[in-house]
Amino acid sequence: MLKRIVTAFVGIVVGVSILFFDNKWLYMSVLSIFGAIGTWEIVHAVKCENHKGLCWFCVFFSLIVPFLYNIPVLNRLSVPVYLVYVLILLSIMLFCYKTVKFENIATCGSAALVIPASLSCIVYIRYLDPTWDFYPGVFMVVYLLFCAWFGDSGAYFVGTFLGKHKLCPEISPKKTVEGLIGGIVTVGVVVAVQCLVYNLILPTDIKMNYAVLIPVGMVASGVGVLGDLSASVIKRQYNVKDFGNLMPGHGGVLDRFDSVLFVAPFLYVVFKFLSPIMQ
Repeated sequence: MLKRIVTAFVGIVVGVSILFFDNKWLYMSVLSIFGAIGTWEIVHAVKCENHKGLCWFCVFFSLIVPFLYNIPVLNRLSVPVYLVYVLILLSIMLFCYKTVKFENIATCGSAALVIPASLSCIVYIRYLDPTWDFYPGVFMVVYLLFCAWFGDSGAYFVGTFLGKHKLCPEISPKKTVEGLIGGIVTVGVVVAVQCLVYNLILPTDIKMNYAVLIPVGMVASGVGVLGDLSASVIKRQYNVKDFGNLMPGHGGVLDRFDSVLFVAPFLYVVFKFLSPIMQ
């Protein structure tokens, strides 16, 4: 427990520091590193690490994905870059056909795209509106993380004390329906407090819309459960307890960010195309 608390404290300090500097290049760099680590964790979990050339090529490619998405000059080159990426993957399969199977190519290749692309949605949400300054931009990043992580925490505590009805016993035996509801309600309360603090205390003329952010956050919490369950499926299929040990007591990047991988793109789509955030 002490190890878990110390790791959480260090993580909070690092996270707050990143938000304080609020620099797009810093965001992209951190997400690039996390995406590469997450890609390696998947590669290791599905027992592909013996194919070193394939693994390191995919890990290296995952490093550049956040920059491809978020830098306009590189973004214009993204299609040819992806085509070359696919051609190299297929060439690896062709020339190493005795040791590399198609499922290895598909797993490693898709992980290097999906994980950093999903994490890049955090940057998208921070700069969703080009007119946003520090306060609304950072608010949205914190909002996203609250939707994912407080949903997990609320589900854990409510499920521990009140859980009776199993949610998906064959995938995650400890998850309960009561925990799911508790996590969703917890996020609703946390987001309400976050909006209240922002609207009443912070020195900004931009006000956040309770009527949109609270229900969307609660739905996002439910979406985050899909990410958690998806990670659990992979662990069960490949007999893995944790994806990594980067964060002692918490596991690896994917153990901590599995729900974020679903919540971030969900919120980006909702706020980009469907809902006004501000009043």
